[in-house]
Amino acid sequence: MRNAATITRLLIIVIISVLIFPFMTASPLSYTKEIYRTLQWVVPLTVVILVKSYFVNMFAPKAYQSKYAVLISYFSNLAIFAALELLVLKSATKPLIQHFCLFNMFAFGIMYAEAFRLNSLAPAASEARLAALTARIRPHFLFNSLNAAISLIRLRPYDAEVLLENLANLFRAQLRDGSQSSTLGQEIEWAQEYIAIEQIRMGHMRVQVMWQHHAPDDAETPHLLLQPLLENAVFHGVESAHRPGIISVQTKQSKSSIYIRIENPYTPPDDATQVKPHKSNSMALKNLQERLRLMYDNDAKIQSKEEDGMFRLDIRLPYRKKTSDVNRLFG
Repeated sequence: MRNAATITRLLIIVIISVLIFPFMTASPLSYTKEIYRTLQWVVPLTVVILVKSYFVNMFAPKAYQSKYAVLISYFSNLAIFAALELLVLKSATKPLIQHFCLFNMFAFGIMYAEAFRLNSLAPAASEARLAALTARIRPHFLFNSLNAAISLIRLRPYDAEVLLENLANLFRAQLRDGSQSSTLGQEIEWAQEYIAIEQIRMGHMRVQVMWQHHAPDDAETPHLLLQPLLENAVFHGVESAHRPGIISVQTKQSKSSIYIRIENPYTPPDDATQVKPHKSNSMALKNLQERLRLMYDNDAKIQSKEEDGMFRLDIRLPYRKKTSDVNRLFG
């Protein structure tokens, strides 16, 4: 009940069931009148269940995260159904039995549809995690960073130490097991460590980043959301051109969504001013798009655009507070 796609699927199942139900009864009423009579109890029941689910998720989310979540959801919905039928509509025995059968068709139909969808996505989720792991750090970045550290050890030992520390932190983040989610604050910290490495390696004047961070640090995001995107921006927007490049990173919250925009210089592959003919690599974008779909369904969106020598990437995520590991341990 946390995203629009789930609610849309629920409403589709409800509508189909309402349209089929008149064929399953021996009612003397016409088809349209039977649908109207069914809607009189289905609509308020669906609305109350959706409102109940929203407030439970808002104020008591642990109820839907326990091992008894299915039973809690079913029997709470059954209680709403019973209250509506017996206290509000005061249905007779025969309609009550018919409505009870239709209610269970709704409930178990939705459970089956969601379980089938999640099971069908399981192989894709495993492949997406593997693709995310292999696409996060390009070999050329690792080798160039290590070579830069070696060349700096004698002349600028402090810079070499900072570079290696940041590189170690990035690899620690890459190889971290467990949840595929992170926080926006942690993502920005990892992205800044990556940019610090590139600035030491290529020069602070060559790689410049403008940060405009106006979103909550505790907002949940996919693990390693920003670092591969900034690596793309440096690789294709700065390193491939002679001139210095300015990368812009903006974050903001609007109502219940988090918006992230990344802009970097864009040089077409056939431009004669390119230092290296870097071909466009959309692996990171496709990987992120798949991970967003797996985590948020249709509630997240990613768009890219090339315009006036700039490449712009816009990401929209639903705002959810990341649950602390400590809270999960002792909660």
